[in-house]
Amino acid sequence: MPKTDLSGPGWLFVPADRPERFAKAAAVSDQMVIDLEDGVREADKETARSLLRRSEFVPTRACLRINGLSTAHSERDIELARELGFGSVMVPMAESHQPFTQLAGFSVVALVETARGVVESDRIAAHPNVDALALGTADLQLDLGARDTKGTAGVFEDLLAFARATLLFAGRAHHVPVIDSVHATVADDAGLRRAAAIASAYGMDGKLAIHPKQIEIIRGEFAPSESEVAWAATVVSEAESRAAGAFVLDGELVDEVIIRRAESVLARAH
Repeated sequence: MPKTDLSGPGWLFVPADRPERFAKAAAVSDQMVIDLEDGVREADKETARSLLRRSEFVPTRACLRINGLSTAHSERDIELARELGFGSVMVPMAESHQPFTQLAGFSVVALVETARGVVESDRIAAHPNVDALALGTADLQLDLGARDTKGTAGVFEDLLAFARATLLFAGRAHHVPVIDSVHATVADDAGLRRAAAIASAYGMDGKLAIHPKQIEIIRGEFAPSESEVAWAATVVSEAESRAAGAFVLDGELVDEVIIRRAESVLARAH
């Protein structure tokens, strides 16, 4: 089966038992993640699988979040993914000991949601069957026992920064994309914008979303600004017109590293 292209910053979850939402989710997002795990109640898992079999969508352009590999549901979820021809699957609660080899043929997104998963992210990213890492903070916060109280608002941000950085280093070391966690408060556009801007500044490749309206904000924060694009275009143009390897532009030394950074900005702009 063909693997799924995992590029694009806007990853949108949609519950597997709400097929009427699939068309819109696919249209507005870069990656539609059909959710058989947390988005579907335990009693409705089989119904959700049946609905998927009868639904209209392009499975090679969607990702299926299966239930955890240690659960009773995972085998049926994987069978369904193969039956319908999904190109990509997302594995929740990903840790390095899990049998990712069961997922050969899929593009596998390892969703890291536990303290052990964060610590083991380098080994997860190194697995030959893993094609991307993603961060899940709700379960991670629960696993850590971390909490925000009236007097400690924002303390979890420190732990989140560590998790983001750990996954990012692992992903870059093993050349797999890294996707940031959801912003769970749908009405909080300012909070989402800040979280997406931080993830983009880190160098992450995208962000998970739970509502279609979040995708535009995520894309906006991951896209380079007009000033960045103008700077990058100038650097590349000057580099192409000069014989010297390094030169000074507007008081800044431009060498091979700066040129590659400018080329990366232009690539993200298109």
